Amino acid sequence: MGRGNYLCTTCLKRAIDDKSELFASRQQSELERIRDWSIVTQTGLLEELNPLPDMEVWGWVNADSPTCTAKNCPDDTCFYQKARKAVAGADVIVVNHSLLFSLLSAGVAEEIGTKGVLFPSDMLVLDEAHLVPDIAAENYGLSVSSSGIARELRRIYDPYKKRGLITREKLAREGEKEAVSEALLACEEFFSAIRGQYLTKRDTVALSAPQWCENILDAPLENLIQVLAAISQRAITEHLKTEIKDYQRRLSATRQALQEALYLASSDQVYWLERGAKESVHINSAPIDVATILREALFERDTSVIMTSATLSTSNKNLDSFIEKVGAECAEKHVCYSPFDYASNMRVLLYADAPAPDKDSKKLDCEHLAGVIERLCACVSGGSLVLFTGYFEMNKTAEILEKSELLHGRKILVQKQASRTELIKRFEEDGSAILLGTDSFWTGIDVPGAALSQVIITRLPFANPSHPLTEARYDRLLSQGGNPFMQLAIPDAVIKFRQGVGRLIRNKTDRGIVSLLDSRLISKPYGKNFLNALPNAPVMRFKLSDLESVVQIAKSELKI
Repeated sequence: MGRGNYLCTTCLKRAIDDKSELFASRQQSELERIRDWSIVTQTGLLEELNPLPDMEVWGWVNADSPTCTAKNCPDDTCFYQKARKAVAGADVIVVNHSLLFSLLSAGVAEEIGTKGVLFPSDMLVLDEAHLVPDIAAENYGLSVSSSGIARELRRIYDPYKKRGLITREKLAREGEKEAVSEALLACEEFFSAIRGQYLTKRDTVALSAPQWCENILDAPLENLIQVLAAISQRAITEHLKTEIKDYQRRLSATRQALQEALYLASSDQVYWLERGAKESVHINSAPIDVATILREALFERDTSVIMTSATLSTSNKNLDSFIEKVGAECAEKHVCYSPFDYASNMRVLLYADAPAPDKDSKKLDCEHLAGVIERLCACVSGGSLVLFTGYFEMNKTAEILEKSELLHGRKILVQKQASRTELIKRFEEDGSAILLGTDSFWTGIDVPGAALSQVIITRLPFANPSHPLTEARYDRLLSQGGNPFMQLAIPDAVIKFRQGVGRLIRNKTDRGIVSLLDSRLISKPYGKNFLNALPNAPVMRFKLSDLESVVQIAKSELKI
């Protein structure tokens, strides 16, 4: 886990000591809740704090701060330092993909020579390796947002609350506070102009011409960086001086990222704008191809790298698509067969007359979809995992299911109601719940037994072809004479489809049903690519008129 996921008890104590200078009364109550949780938690991990905290308050107490150092924080009380101590004495270290590639993109490997990946003389095992290309691309790009910059500025000084970092020790002079106000105003005007020019009708827009927007934010940021340098010289305590310098560093990095994005600095990256929650604006970039990056970062080092996943290959056990994406042409490859008896323990139900998406909106008929899901779930007494490809259809379907009389009050759990970890825990403990999720719920869920008796896939998981990164990858392949649909879209969707199906059977005694609600599996020529990728389990077609009877036959054969 990255530093920002851990509570730092030293940061917490200082935030409590300075709470009247930093927080409004509502946020002070949130701070007290975090303090109470800190007494009982064993790990101090953000994902275990339920409900998730006000992220502005969490920003003051997490370990991603120059305050959280071995010198300031005892390793017997600070959760992050305790985790670092455990890492130092461990033979096996587990990190998530995002942290791994965040460290690699920050140049950690360059500090240790060529004999390891993160540590001298280590070796790396990457599980769930099918996720590597996308997560690596995310971490080797840049991302700045209107909400993120404004949040950082308000932590330095909030003109409305008259609180912030520079009000500690009464450091800031009135003109220096004004520098923050000017930067906040410039931030609002800068991103408002971008929103109005590019994001009124679309959620994502690719950037193709340099200097696509006037950078009215640059001068106020530069001025504020200089102001912070002057303020830091007047700080009495060393830890406050260090915190102010850290904000200088952060603002300098933000300024540099904005300049890079405005000039489209790298021809190997695609740059795009994205509209986020509450009308926030995000400026992103990512490498079009990560193969060269990963080849150098992983496969050309003097150590061993092992990549494993249940879904690296497509239906014909071909690993070529994955190998090309990660630059592992020199690696040995092995395909191992599953120990599970799918023929006995799984039935695949295929909805033969599922209506196609709307021609204009490309959306499904959620009333019809919810009706089918409702009946499928009512037929299966255990839990059902329902996988979607978009939030609109998921949320609309959830609204309908929550009013269902047929489901007799069974618990409906929906992505974003709580953290992913908490939702999966509730799902497993309930035993007959219905869990609805999108992207991240297609992979990594491990719920053995009757608590997950059915997986329902509402739609084939093709990547959004209009997303700028996907478009750039397709355009590059086209320019090389390739076929993006057959060489990228189909293999990627098949691998994700296999991941979704794979949520059902987690051990040799698991039994259950996979219900597929996308008629393209039958009506389109490429449907066979997905059907051939299914485990060796009987496929049974059903229509609305015989849904219950087909499910009953499947249950009888499975003895569930």
